[in-house]
Amino acid sequence: MEVTSPHAQVGKEYWVALPAADNLTSRPLTLLRGEFTRVPHGLKLIEYRAFSHEDTEGHPMGPTPVGGSPGIPDLTRLHDYSDRPSRVAPHEPGDIFWAARLRVTGKVTGALTGCRYFYRQGSTDYQQDLSCVTKIRLGPPLKIRN
Repeated sequence: MEVTSPHAQVGKEYWVALPAADNLTSRPLTLLRGEFTRVPHGLKLIEYRAFSHEDTEGHPMGPTPVGGSPGIPDLTRLHDYSDRPSRVAPHEPGDIFWAARLRVTGKVTGALTGCRYFYRQGSTDYQQDLSCVTKIRLGPPLKIRN
């Protein structure tokens, strides 16, 4: 998955979601946490949180401004599920997704890459690395139409 956002502003904060955590196996799993493996210069990682697809009416595909925008909820105000593992049934999509809160500190010199999930199946803990790329670039702010 690759997402590009050319409208970031220095000093602003954004939520960036990791890809959906779907269970493609025949056994249930428990999603423990998710993270990006590389945060480029120009972005500062503030925190990770876990959100419900039900609360957000779907999975955000690009950076979401902290504070929200028309039609996009302010993730900061939503319930954070990161303090409890979430079960994902076999062959089902997960309801919970992880997102990073990032502050743009200057020119972004690379892409936010690599997604890692930590999960448990039975009594064994696993880590799975996924390919994901989010390109955040400085540019004019998006103009919001009413």
